[in-house]
Amino acid sequence: MCNLSQGIRERTVTERDEKIILNMHREGYISEQIAKIVERTIGEVEAIIKKREPVLA
Repeated sequence: MCNLSQGIRERTVTERDEKIILNMHREGYISEQIAKIVERTIGEVEAIIKKREPVLA
């Protein structure tokens, strides 16, 4: 059970971080600023932003 609860906790933190990153991006923060604040790499921040941006047809 311990591993299950750890996995749930990690997923929750990741989802929360993704939401924060996307909100900051919408507000005009640049990737470097976001990475510093959420303590992630610039590459991780940019991957999250690209993954969640809507595709325009």
